[in-house]
This record gives sequence, C-alpha cells and structure tokens, in this order.
Amino acid sequence: MFVVLCDIEDSAALWLASRFRDLGQSCTLVTSGLLSFARRRSQWIGREGPRAVVDLGDGRVIDQPDLVINRLLSPPVAAWQWAKPGERDYAGAELTAFVLSWLTALPGAVRNRPSPTCLAGPSPHALRAAVLAHRAGLDVPDTPFGAAAASPIGLLEAAVRTAAPHARASHVVVLDGRIVDPGAVEQRVGARMPESFSSAVARFAAALGAEQALIGIDIVVGRGRWWYAGMTPLPDLVGAGDAVVQDLIGLVEKVPA
Repeated sequence: MFVVLCDIEDSAALWLASRFRDLGQSCTLVTSGLLSFARRRSQWIGREGPRAVVDLGDGRVIDQPDLVINRLLSPPVAAWQWAKPGERDYAGAELTAFVLSWLTALPGAVRNRPSPTCLAGPSPHALRAAVLAHRAGLDVPDTPFGAAAASPIGLLEAAVRTAAPHARASHVVVLDGRIVDPGAVEQRVGARMPESFSSAVARFAAALGAEQALIGIDIVVGRGRWWYAGMTPLPDLVGAGDAVVQDLIGLVEKVPA
C-alpha cells in the first residue's frame, strides 16, 4: 500500500495519488482532516520495535505501508474550528505529536519524515536555507538583510534582478538529494545545467537533513548562471511529471532474483 498524506487543497498530492493508481499501485489518500477524525489511531512499542495502526473508519486501515509521501504542513484548522481555543490547541498538539512519532518510527520508505518545526519535513527559515545553499556551492543572489528581504518572495525577486534582463524562473524537484529528470529541467529553462549544480544540490539537501526527502528548489536562470531562489518541502510534483512518480515507485520495487 502507498499512502499520500496531505492537506485537502494540495492539488499536487491529489495528482500524485491519482497517478499511482493509474499505474496499478494501491494508494490511500489521507487528508489532515480525515486523519484528525480517524476511528482509531494507536501506537505501541513491543519487542520487535514500534508499530502503529490507523483505522480511517471507512474500511481503510493503514498498518505497514510500503511507501508514505508526507505533505502535511500542520494540523487542520477547519477540523476543530468550533471548539474552544484551549481544546482546539490541545487537539492540534496531540495530532502533531502522533504524526511526528508515527512517521518517525514507521519502517519502510517514508519521504519527508516530520520535524518538530514542520510536519512536512525540512523547512528552515528562508534566510538560513539561503546560507546553507551558499555553503553547499549554489549561486545565491545578494539580498539585503531584513524581514521582507529574507522571505521566499524577497529572495526570488533578488534572483530575478540579478539574472535580468533574460531571467527565466523554474522549479527543480529533488528526491533524496538527486535532481529528478535533469534533462527536462534544462528544456524548461532553455539552458544547460552547470556541471557543479547537481553536486551542490546534493550537498544542500544533506545540509537540510533531506537525504531521504522530496523537496523543491526554485531557481532563476540568467547570465549563464543558475541562481538559488528558495526551497520548499512541498515540491511541484505535477511539473516534474511521471518521472517523479516512477522514481518514487522505484523506492519500493523489489530487485528481481
């Protein structure tokens, strides 16, 4: 079984689950709201290690999935919107704790295991991510220090200004530190990828703790350079197409004897 965890408005996750099914994979799509109102969420630790079972209450039970793609950013606000503030905060904290413990201990292929600061995995402040990108060897535009400039939008604007007048913005999907379908990325931006770019991306992913994660990196190409313009734990999977779907399936395919 494949499991895709997401918020209800995450169209990329909905597309991914649909493509898994089209390719013959059994896939369960679980939104944050559905997980909140599951019939049963249980977890225990035995001699053979931790185990968790989620009974969604509609006949579907998640026990030991082969692959989990986690795109949950935070507990759903709408699920408990009519509860008192204290109860709402408590419910959100409990769901966060369960997801953090569940996906951290879950065996098998889990991409974007949660962190204490973001359920969807590596998601540092934009300024810290830019520093890590620079240290990894990516070209990062000069950006004035400040709250607005250090935001994802501010960094993108700085990259566009630096790469002008022929700046071309794009998005790179990275799985386990490796760029998904580099040829397609080059075709989108109409430029050859610098030789050092792939290795710099791998070092950047390692610095983020994303060696086993699915992330997206925004780039702006211009003046012969590929400028880093931000990262996200929720990459644009639709833009990557079936290449990313096949790569994810490949994580769990058994090698023929």
